[in-house]
Amino acid sequence: MNQEKPLGMRIGESIFCAGYLVFALVTGCMLLACAPSAGTWARTCGAMTLLLGCGDAFHLVPRILVNLRGTSEDQSVLHRRSFALGLGNLVSSITMTLFYLLLFVGMWQMAHPGRGLAFSPLEAGVFCILCALATVRTALCLFPQNRWFDGTGSQTWGVYRNAPFVLMGIITVLYLIGWYDEWLMASLVFVSFACYLGVVLGARNNPMLGMLMIPKTICYIWLVSLLLARL
Repeated sequence: MNQEKPLGMRIGESIFCAGYLVFALVTGCMLLACAPSAGTWARTCGAMTLLLGCGDAFHLVPRILVNLRGTSEDQSVLHRRSFALGLGNLVSSITMTLFYLLLFVGMWQMAHPGRGLAFSPLEAGVFCILCALATVRTALCLFPQNRWFDGTGSQTWGVYRNAPFVLMGIITVLYLIGWYDEWLMASLVFVSFACYLGVVLGARNNPMLGMLMIPKTICYIWLVSLLLARL
């Protein structure tokens, strides 16, 4: 809970979140700006990075405001905060899902410049599976049983909506290694998913597990940095 955090921790968390958002938005713009010379993969990865940053802003900006303003006993204020944080978690859940679809496309374009989206039958099949999982995940996120806005959420539906997302992560790790020999990228995806699941499955009973979102975010920063380094 936010009220259990000391002021220094809240300020540190806010600085980290703000720094991540600035990094994601600036890096996304840089990738897009370099797309004419670098190729279509840079445009895809730039859009992917901007989508990630904008989506995460929906839940990180309200979290930063809560950290800096402190707690309140006013029920109307608590209700607005719960709604803002819930909406942010919903939006970021969907944008994270789209992030992995665009990562698939961007990696393919990087490995096959000038071929557009002319996937082989195997690649097309994998992409279709990812799209199907993303559709199921997004649909499950929109069910009211998730209780995004009541301040607690549903742990059961957290498992439901994250099951297809985990499958997307497994497929991503496998194709990064099998097709592109990208062991570092695959490791970052694996660690980010492990941290994310630790929060989803355990943070309700052990709030300190919420700190796993920090290494998860670092993995995203590192992953995007690897793409930026290839310009």
